Amino acid sequence: MRETVIPIPGTSGLQATLHHAEEPRALLLLVHGFGEHSGRYGRTVEFLVDRGVNVVTYDLRGHGTAPGPRARVATEAHIRDNLAVRDAVLEWCRSPEGGGTESLPRLLMGHSMGGLIAGESGLRRPWDLAGLILSSPGLVVGEGTPAPLRAAAPVIARLLPFLPVEKLDPREISRIPEYVADYTSDPLVHHKGVPALTAGTLLAGGQKFLGRSSALRLPTLVINGSADSITSPKGARRFAQVAGSDHDPRPEITYREFEGGLHELFNDLCADEAYAALGEWLDARLG
Repeated sequence: MRETVIPIPGTSGLQATLHHAEEPRALLLLVHGFGEHSGRYGRTVEFLVDRGVNVVTYDLRGHGTAPGPRARVATEAHIRDNLAVRDAVLEWCRSPEGGGTESLPRLLMGHSMGGLIAGESGLRRPWDLAGLILSSPGLVVGEGTPAPLRAAAPVIARLLPFLPVEKLDPREISRIPEYVADYTSDPLVHHKGVPALTAGTLLAGGQKFLGRSSALRLPTLVINGSADSITSPKGARRFAQVAGSDHDPRPEITYREFEGGLHELFNDLCADEAYAALGEWLDARLG
């Protein structure tokens, strides 16, 4: 698979990788989740490229090989970076090296925290996108955290941004032991607790996005597992009910929930069903 590295101006060292399809019919920007990195999405990238989709990946600030304090970044900074990545990729597509690919339909896909980042990015600037894909989006998080601590999260984020407030259980990402073992042994994954700055701004950002999602203008696929304890399906269900409802006609919002599915649907027992849903949605959008 041919790859091209695209520097991202104004982001203090972020860079994106474009994975080329043989005969591209779309371009998709993929945003990974909290604590992980883009290298964990090889199977998803291959699936998309095989279906004629150019895929752009990048490591979020403070994640993987990207610069920044490890996993301690406010959600708003990630959203600004995402908009900068979109700009840089579009400029590359318009360049001689891009070969006129700026005419391809552009899609934005995000998983978990990346789902919130992608959703906000698409809500703020929809005009150069053809659609959104949100996988286990981080819209309602921390349901297992006591209510007083959730209420205090924004204050703690400001006063003690370094403080670890919660630690993810790797067994909650998948029902397949091999994938859990791969996650826990990956040296580029952040295995320590979620810093207060990240947790507080993620919690507040999910609430804010849900409150504004009725203004969304983009056709969207949302997928979630019914047993996801990391990003509750309650957030995805609520989003599917209200997203785009300010508009007539309302953009098509497709919601798929997989019974028993955990957080990483594309790495879980329901992976074949999740990929089938993604493929069907892509074919309906792209022809």
